[in-house]
Amino acid sequence: MNRITVDTITHIPSQYPNEFMKFIEEHKLKPPKLDTGNGKALALMLDNPSYYWTREDTDKIVNKFNIPTRDSIQLFNKHEQWGIQTSNERGKNYILVPYTLSNKHKMRKNFVFDGTDEQKNIEIDKIKSTIKADYIDVPNNEWQLGHKNPNSTDNAMSNLVLQPPIQAKYRDKYTFIDTLTKIPTPKTFREMNEAKQLPYTTEDLMNLKDYLNSLTL
Repeated sequence: MNRITVDTITHIPSQYPNEFMKFIEEHKLKPPKLDTGNGKALALMLDNPSYYWTREDTDKIVNKFNIPTRDSIQLFNKHEQWGIQTSNERGKNYILVPYTLSNKHKMRKNFVFDGTDEQKNIEIDKIKSTIKADYIDVPNNEWQLGHKNPNSTDNAMSNLVLQPPIQAKYRDKYTFIDTLTKIPTPKTFREMNEAKQLPYTTEDLMNLKDYLNSLTL
C-alpha cells in the first residue's frame, strides 16, 4: 500500500467501479451520491485501491477540485457508517479490498428493540426522566467544580470541569473530557477488563495496544 500522489490525479471518476456496484447491490447498501463531497472522495478511493490517503492528501485534493467541506478528512474516513470496511491504520485512509461489510453496518442490519413499541417508549421515558432529574433540573448553585483528571493536581481551567452532583461518584474512577463525556482511568480500565466489563473487541484492544506502544513518552 503506497501513499497517493495527488498531483497525478486529473479527474474525479463519474461512476463507481462495476465490482463495487455489484457489492452494494448484493448487500443492499446506500453509498453517498457521486455529486456529494463524500461520494467524490469515495470514488477517488475506489479508483485508487492500492493507495492510502493522509490528511495532507485530502486537503490537497479538495482544494484541487474545489470540493466544499469544512474538514477534508471527514469525506474519506466515515464510510464505515453506511456499510463498507475501511482501513484501521492510523492516519492512512483507504477502502479494504476485497470489499467487506463494516461492523457498524452488521450491527444496524435488522436491529430491533426486544419488545413492543410501548415498552420501548417506556424505557426511553425512563432514561429521559433520569437525565432531566440528574442534570437539567439541578440548580446552578449545586453544581460542583472538579478535576477532569483525578490523578492530576493541575488547577488550571483547562483541567477543571463543572458538573452536577451525580457525577461525583465517577470522579475517582474516570477522566472527564467534558461535563458529560468520560473515559476510564488506567486503573479503572484494567479493573473493567479483568471483570469482563469492557465493550471492546479483541481487535479494538490490539489496536489500542499497538497505538500505546507507538507513543514516545
